Amino acid sequence: MDSSIPTPRFGPTNITYKIVSKKLYGSGHKGFRDGPSGRGPATLNINSSKTINRSFTNTISGDYPIGKGKIAKSLSTTIGDSKSYGTSYTIPVEKGKTKLIIYRPFYYQYKVKQRQYVNGMATNTYKYAYVNVFQDWDYDWKYL
Repeated sequence: MDSSIPTPRFGPTNITYKIVSKKLYGSGHKGFRDGPSGRGPATLNINSSKTINRSFTNTISGDYPIGKGKIAKSLSTTIGDSKSYGTSYTIPVEKGKTKLIIYRPFYYQYKVKQRQYVNGMATNTYKYAYVNVFQDWDYDWKYL
């Protein structure tokens, strides 16, 4: 073997991802929760009481090789941490009637597109993560 011919050497392959787009693609609701109830005549309200479940956990699904922390930061939120959110809603209750306030979390759904880079060079490989982010409470009521 001729030692004057160099042996090809390959360094390590460095694969990274960058977020290339974040798109609001939908919204949704989770199941109704029971709030306070009362018999009229009265005014019934729900507020920042500690006796009701005001928590919601933002979730992520799909592929996210860039990491859920970077995706959360890009959306200015957190993912996977249960957080309590303020709430306020008031309804009248007619004389002789009993009502129950019901409420549910309303959230936006984001599609986060991540592009793969190999040794700093962009490829045509993409990964997609889907994130549900709390927006507000949706209220209703029913007779008991």
